[in-house]
Amino acid sequence: MMVGGTASLTSCQMPARTNRTVGLLVPAYFDPNSSATDWHALQLAAREVPLIVVINPDSGPGGSESPSYSEEVRTMERAGARVLGYVHTSGGTRRTSVVEAEIEHYFSWYHVDGIFIDEMASQATAATLGYYGGIRNFIEGLDRKALTVANPGTAFSSAFAHARTANIYVDEEDTAINVASYHQARWELTAVPSTFAEIAVAATNDASEISTLGSRNVSWIYSTTLSAHPNPYEALPSDFSEEVAAVAELNRTYRNG
Repeated sequence: MMVGGTASLTSCQMPARTNRTVGLLVPAYFDPNSSATDWHALQLAAREVPLIVVINPDSGPGGSESPSYSEEVRTMERAGARVLGYVHTSGGTRRTSVVEAEIEHYFSWYHVDGIFIDEMASQATAATLGYYGGIRNFIEGLDRKALTVANPGTAFSSAFAHARTANIYVDEEDTAINVASYHQARWELTAVPSTFAEIAVAATNDASEISTLGSRNVSWIYSTTLSAHPNPYEALPSDFSEEVAAVAELNRTYRNG
């Protein structure tokens, strides 16, 4: 995932919606062999809240199947999580054939539930709509039930959503300070919240940040106290269990109206 988008729109934030569910979208960019404790924490979280986990063996699937990742994907899916494979697209300039080859490896090696498309272009043109629409079609050709999450990481053109280039879009991924001042676009405020995700890094308190993110018109959120550089996703934050509890409490509040 990329960190650093700072674009902000002037539309007003939407108050919290009731009768909906919020889940965690966790970039788990750490090796099962060296981070067993963090993977166990994710397994426990999957039993408490809706959970999407993104694996990233080597800035993509790597050169060959990793048995440790294969086993962890199966374990996470048994726990109730959906597991996605990470690919990057360089704003729509990376060769489609390379991206598709990586996607195919994720499905054949790890039997993932979908794909996380990083570095998505934020401006819709005929070229970018064709590029991401083609990738989405390729994914659905491998598994028609696959989940596609795309990450522009900032405000993006509504045409991508209208063209169904993904199921979920990360409309903000930045430091908690910048996320606090971010406002969703007006068109997003009237859309189904399950269309959007937001991620905050370098947070002071993840449970508190969850309350901020959960008040927006999004269904998938994540916060980490790890700093933006060099890699905020190299481990889970030390207060991850409190973050999970905060999501569970948020869902209880929504259920009770």
